[in-house]
Amino acid sequence: MYNESGVITTTLDRLRNTTMPDFVSQVEVIIVNDYSTDDSAAVAAEAIEGIPGARVLNLRVNAGKGAAVAAGMREAKGDTVIIQDADLELDPSDIPALLQRMHSQNLDLVSGTRFNTGTRHPGHATAAVTLNRILSAIAAKATRRPVTDLTCGYKLIKKELFEKLDLREKRFGFETELMFKALRSGTTSFAEEPVSYDPRRKSEGKKVGITDGLGIAARVLKFSLTGKNWISALTLTLLIAFMTVTMLSEKHWKDEQRVIEWDAISYYAYLPATFIYNDLSLSFADNYKGPHKFIVWPERSPTGKYVIKTTMGLSLLWTPFFLAGHTVAYISGADTGGYSPPYKFFLLLSALFFLTVGLIYLRKILLASATDKIAALVIAAFVIGTNLFWYTLFQGTMSHVYSFALISAFVWYSMRWHEGHLTVGELHPTLGTAQELRQVKSLRRLWPGLRLGLILGMITLIRPTNIIILIFFLLYGVTSAQTLRRRIGELTLSYRSLAIIALAALAVWLPQMIYWKEMTGHWLYFSYGSNERFFFSDPAIIKGLFSWRKGLFLYTPLMIFAFAGIITLWKRRSPHALPVTLFVPLNIYIIFSWWCWWYGGGFGQRAFIDSYALMAVAAAALLTPAMTADRNVTNRWLHNLTLAAFLLLTSMGIIQNIQYYNGAIHWDSMTKEAYLDSFGRFNPSARFYDLLEAPDYDTAREGLDR
Repeated sequence: MYNESGVITTTLDRLRNTTMPDFVSQVEVIIVNDYSTDDSAAVAAEAIEGIPGARVLNLRVNAGKGAAVAAGMREAKGDTVIIQDADLELDPSDIPALLQRMHSQNLDLVSGTRFNTGTRHPGHATAAVTLNRILSAIAAKATRRPVTDLTCGYKLIKKELFEKLDLREKRFGFETELMFKALRSGTTSFAEEPVSYDPRRKSEGKKVGITDGLGIAARVLKFSLTGKNWISALTLTLLIAFMTVTMLSEKHWKDEQRVIEWDAISYYAYLPATFIYNDLSLSFADNYKGPHKFIVWPERSPTGKYVIKTTMGLSLLWTPFFLAGHTVAYISGADTGGYSPPYKFFLLLSALFFLTVGLIYLRKILLASATDKIAALVIAAFVIGTNLFWYTLFQGTMSHVYSFALISAFVWYSMRWHEGHLTVGELHPTLGTAQELRQVKSLRRLWPGLRLGLILGMITLIRPTNIIILIFFLLYGVTSAQTLRRRIGELTLSYRSLAIIALAALAVWLPQMIYWKEMTGHWLYFSYGSNERFFFSDPAIIKGLFSWRKGLFLYTPLMIFAFAGIITLWKRRSPHALPVTLFVPLNIYIIFSWWCWWYGGGFGQRAFIDSYALMAVAAAALLTPAMTADRNVTNRWLHNLTLAAFLLLTSMGIIQNIQYYNGAIHWDSMTKEAYLDSFGRFNPSARFYDLLEAPDYDTAREGLDR
């Protein structure tokens, strides 16, 4: 009750005249006066005379409906409680029906509903009705319960249940919180019961207004998303939306020199050669006089035939996007030779698609060991604070975002494989015969291995050296000598599943091997030739990590944080600790053993993008102590410093993305002087280009001056 001196007597009279069902042995009436400024308290005190067990509880401040109900609940002695607003919009004559519904069905909660009978209530604002119906529909979907009137004031509830819910809402969002928390519990029995409704207008003292309605809507969204890890999901969605808008505004597909460029020329060549020119030997390129424009960079094989330098993994992933581009080119009248704007547009779209896939799996990986907020921060940092941003939007036809997506998926399904999700207990309970159970169990064993094998095949078909991601599959969850011995035993017993993984991976490689056999005479062929190779005896690790030209820690500073996080993985005995610890140095060794350790023109050390999922796990581990609520006072300064370092390194990455876009960071010729000259600038100075020093690619091929 709040300022209801004109109606409280009528409300109490109707309550007094309501006959309770026979099974109700005792009635207690508590009037909670929410610090009314009129004489409601005095009027109520006088009106309850003659009502056994009735009393007025006066609050010292105007705290709101939720607080008033909580105060009344603390005073109530009965085992079942109904909430009656003093304004008489809801009629006490409906209380017996609510009680009868609860009693006959042995329910924990009965909510009134003003809508499920189709009855219209004169004076009930259309906007309020519409909003309530929308919010009720959201609540029904979120709780999977038949809610038609979320905000109806009549709530009949067992006191024991109310006390378990630990409600926090103080004002009109109280009903929303009560319904969501009660109905999310699988043990709460619930039903709705139709009630009458006589809405008041503002002029008559109605207190729920537009602000309250918006507040209730906000709480519906809040409680709908509670437990759904919505922050990281929203972050991922906003990032993809931002990058999509950026791609559409940049319009690189209209530039004849962009998109299908550099390495992408070889990655892509399989598609037009197969679907348009019907000639994988690329002989059509010799003395071509047809109507189309194209560009191919074939190598000569030992047999004298042309051979595409790169493997066909990306072409396989691009196939549906290529076909979409081909369809649009044909319909729009653009050049259908495979290199016109429609094809390029869909290639750029494919980069965004696979970024989305990679981030979805990365989110799953992070949420397995980190909070929703930490997952959101790490995802945002690795997208906009590293060169993943550049190699999705501006050079999205390089291999790295695709490898990132596939490795993220492989890591997630490896975790699933080892965590034993496919147990007999998951089999469909209605399968009756032993034979049916064996068939389903066999299928369940087949699919996880098949899935892992197909993904592994694609990972290696795009970049063969990424085969080392197998380390994660083999060692995830190994934290001691004892668990290592157990893992060896598990893998030994799972030889059939391992065989399926190997065969599925081989199946992905089969088209490539057939192509090589046809073009070169060899089932396996190193297509880069003799002048491009690894120098495993002389890896450029120090330069690769720290040099001014392309140092990983300099141009992707967030990696400093991620590398430090590996220590935290061990401190937390994370199942990721051992595989990440072994993978990272081996990956560094392989990447920087390549003759061109800076990997030509580009932003930063792009080869590391492929394994960002593992680095993100390490970064999340280091960030976790800084974001937890139970930080002790002695370590608080260290945790704050950790969070500050994470934000600073991410910010530096964002700034360097802008610098590279504007030309203040060069693609392959940076020096100490050039770096310092651009430090703090978004655009290059007048002297910037004089400070660059181009690398000597010819001597590097010989393994000299690397």
